[in-house]
Amino acid sequence: MTDNDLIDDQILSYIFRDFLQKSSLLFCLVKPDGRILESSNSIVSLTGYSQSELISLSVIDGNPSNESFMEALRACENGADIKDKVTWIKRRDGSKIPGILTVTLLQSRGHERLFSIAIAEASQLVDSIESMKKANENLQIRENLKDEFIAIASHELRTPIQPILGLALLAKKGKISQEEAWEEVLKEARRLQQLANDILDVSRIESGNLNYRMENANVADILEAVVKTLTSSEFAEKVTINLIIGSEVWTTNSRLDRSRITQLLVNIIGNAIKFTVEGNVSVEAQVNKEKNRIEIFVSDTGGGIPENILNNLFKKFVTKSVGNTVRHGSGLGLYISKAIIGAHGGNIYVYNNDKQGTTFVIHLPIKQTSDPSMND
Repeated sequence: MTDNDLIDDQILSYIFRDFLQKSSLLFCLVKPDGRILESSNSIVSLTGYSQSELISLSVIDGNPSNESFMEALRACENGADIKDKVTWIKRRDGSKIPGILTVTLLQSRGHERLFSIAIAEASQLVDSIESMKKANENLQIRENLKDEFIAIASHELRTPIQPILGLALLAKKGKISQEEAWEEVLKEARRLQQLANDILDVSRIESGNLNYRMENANVADILEAVVKTLTSSEFAEKVTINLIIGSEVWTTNSRLDRSRITQLLVNIIGNAIKFTVEGNVSVEAQVNKEKNRIEIFVSDTGGGIPENILNNLFKKFVTKSVGNTVRHGSGLGLYISKAIIGAHGGNIYVYNNDKQGTTFVIHLPIKQTSDPSMND
């Protein structure tokens, strides 16, 4: 070895160490067993280990055996081109950072082989890939839900259509009177109209296009009108409805969509009447000053809700029957009701009473001023 060769080696060694100290690249020299020999300061900063701690450590891949990293080293030694390999860097706190790995086998003196390791941090890339994967999964779920919704909605739409056709045929053949036929046809037509409206509302909810027209309104007035209307319904013949409205509810106005809150209350109170068949329905409203909300309790003495339905009651197309009486709706009313109360910043939940029946609880925040996010 000449003096010039020695000077060149010294200069190269100085340049290399200066490069390790100043470079922002994640770079290190690694022994064949995966342990680090030299590393750039950027790896020190990233991992939280000191230079002295990194020597003889193996932090690439972030696991004790480093099997995939060792496989990369062996493949590189056998002449394979190792680059753009996703790997993980283990930090002192136990967390892992993703990176893109490139491995190069270096020529070395003597019998010792060394590998240069360059890693490009890829946190944003991995996050983007994961976000795209999650988005695709959510898209597939939405597609499946859409297909399921269309299938069930089509079935539900056929349900009232078949009786209408049957009644018309019976009336045409003179097997039932025209009056009887028209009465039943009107009933099924109203049911069909309600189902069509519910399906339209669900579509708007899921696309984020169900608008709300907010105004100052009195919940007591709305409750009284709803109960008065439902008392004369066909399902209320053998049901006693008790309405109890606290004095503070009468004197408290709140900013809400009168039409949508009416729809909500018709759904909840109407269901309580429908599924009670014979008994009592209690509707009670009060102001909770501490939590600045109106609380509405709708209790019935019906057959309660089966446990297998209770947890899914506010999902689409969930419904039930009472005894041998087939009384059901579209299975969309409670789903829509939850969306309406949620849009008002409130909540709704249900539980079976200890002795008999079910209680729905509605929490409606009292809002005295305009909320721009609630306007259409």
